[in-house]
Amino acid sequence: MLLRIANMRGVDLSVFDVDYDLTWNAIFLRPSGEALGRFGGRDAADSQKYLTIPALKASMQAALDRYRRDKPGPAPGKAVLAEDYPGAAKWPVDSCIHCHHVYELRRDQMQRDKRWSLDQVWVYPEPENIGLSLDPEQGNRVLSVLPDSPAAKAGIAADDVLRSIGAAPIASAADVQYALHQGTKAGELSIAWRTGKDHKKAILQLGEGWRKTDVSWRWSLKTMSPNPSIIGSDLDDEARKRFALDPRQLAFRQTAFLTPAARHAGLQTNDIIVGIDGKRLMMNAYQFEAHIRLNYHVGHEVAFDVLRGKGEVKVKLRLPE
Repeated sequence: MLLRIANMRGVDLSVFDVDYDLTWNAIFLRPSGEALGRFGGRDAADSQKYLTIPALKASMQAALDRYRRDKPGPAPGKAVLAEDYPGAAKWPVDSCIHCHHVYELRRDQMQRDKRWSLDQVWVYPEPENIGLSLDPEQGNRVLSVLPDSPAAKAGIAADDVLRSIGAAPIASAADVQYALHQGTKAGELSIAWRTGKDHKKAILQLGEGWRKTDVSWRWSLKTMSPNPSIIGSDLDDEARKRFALDPRQLAFRQTAFLTPAARHAGLQTNDIIVGIDGKRLMMNAYQFEAHIRLNYHVGHEVAFDVLRGKGEVKVKLRLPE
């Protein structure tokens, strides 16, 4: 049976345990609700990176093989529903709860319970976080290994085929990201792979901060405080040349819509933010908004370096909720 979910109301989150910020993903289940595998995944640059037909076929075949070969595991316990979180009360009972709202509801619950920290932001780490680049056509095949990375130190090489990470069998990039998501903030994580016909195992040594990656694309961050209070996009290449700006440098052009905080600070339409406190930043517009949310707090005064007309000015904005 094929089931498409477009509204998270009534969906058991303990069964449909996926990356809720993704544009699209799939999970293969036994009738009991036990997960047999996942398909999807992405990185910050490309939402379609791993969504290929060959990889989907391989992932589906691996799930079918597990269904036929392995004994069923324990069924999921009590259902966990998005609408049961206290934060869901702000929406009408007949409204849609989008996938990314699940992360927002969980963040709200943890904040209520005084359990929230920035560690919760680093969900579904990318394979590159442990040094692996994967084949989009076959999500468990290694294309390359970053030198001196945890994967390289474990002995994994290009063309190796991943078999498991932790307790999770691997058949896709989504399986890899899910397995890494289950990993700890720092410590050891087992990994198994195949080199030709040889089966190998090792322990990945993961240091502090290994989970951190570019999360600027995640829509669930849009409601995370503090509010950057700026609305804009990247300056185009032609305009960058006029201002002699490095192609990698921040060049955030403010739109005509100004938030109350931006108006109060004196920000103007078409102002171009290039840095903070005299420091030029190498990032795009999405990354800049995430940078503010991840590195500042409500009430902080941020001094934007702004190109305006033929000169440069400082705009000091106090960050609101």
